[in-house]
Parts: sequence; structure tokens; C-alpha cells
Amino acid sequence: MLEKCKELKSPAKVVSTTELIMKKIAICLPIILLWVCSGLSAENIYNWTDKNGIRRFSDQPPPREVKQYKTIQVQPNQSSEQEPAADSRPGYDRMVEKAKGETQKDEQESIQGEASGAAEEKQNAEASMKARVEAERQRLYEKIDAINKRPLSRTYDHSFKQARIDEIQKQLDKLNNSPEEYFQNQ
Repeated sequence: MLEKCKELKSPAKVVSTTELIMKKIAICLPIILLWVCSGLSAENIYNWTDKNGIRRFSDQPPPREVKQYKTIQVQPNQSSEQEPAADSRPGYDRMVEKAKGETQKDEQESIQGEASGAAEEKQNAEASMKARVEAERQRLYEKIDAINKRPLSRTYDHSFKQARIDEIQKQLDKLNNSPEEYFQNQ
């Protein structure tokens, strides 16, 4: 009977050893897989210039209308020591901060460009109005000269000539005082 017990103990030990190995594998395998897979994961940073000329950086792909962009692949830190989360990707964090700074700078330049464009547009409008006023003034003076050069006749006497000149002079006064109003009535 003792031998029967020894025979029974032996398979029992094999089963318990197998169970022990299986338990170790069941515990270690997921840990090993997580460790290996974390090293394989990488993140992409997308860099493109939008239609307003502003450089953009994102972890999401750019909109479909953007045809040209750069993809930067960022590998996570693979050091064996456990580091705090803030220090785990210093290169990535520096790149993100640099990108944010460039984006802010580009946005400020865009705003300044728009303001500069508006000021330039206003200057161009003023210069255009000034040129238009000067051309109209010249035309009216030429009209007065033509009236003065016209000879008098029975149907074109001095009072009729003076009335036409006075009428043109009123137009000149209106042109000099309020050009916008003058051109609206033309």
C-alpha cells in the first residue's frame, strides 16, 4: 500500500508542478507581451502649412484638402528605468513647445499682416481718391477754359457764358469740400 501512495504522490506532484508552471506562464506572458508591445508603439506628428500660411502641428492627420505635409515618427522613451511621466519624452515635449511657439508666432505675423494689409488698402484707397479728385478738377478747369475761349454770339452772350462758369465753379467747390459726395452724385 505504501507503494500505491508513492505512485499516487508522484503524479500529484507532476500535476502540481505543471499547474505551477502554467500559473507562472499565465502571469508572466501578459507582462512580457505588454512590455514588448509598448516598445513597438510609436506616435506620429503631422506638420503642414494651412491655406493662411500658418504652420500647423498635430497628432491627427491634416484635413483632406492639405496635399503636402510631413510625418514625424516619435518613438517613446525605451529606458529600462521607470521615469516620471513628465520626463518620459523630453524631445517630444520640446518639439511640441517649439511648434506651439512657431504657431503663435505665425498667427501673430498673420494678424500683423492683415492689419498692415488693411492700412495699405486704406492708403491705396486714399491715393486713388486723391488721383480721381485731381483728374476731375483738371477736367472742370479745362471746361472753364473752353467756355472762356468760346466767342460770343447772339445766342451765346456774356451772361450765359458767366452762368455756365458759375455752374462749373459750384461743382469745383463741391469737389474740393466733399469729394465722396461729389462722386456719388455723378
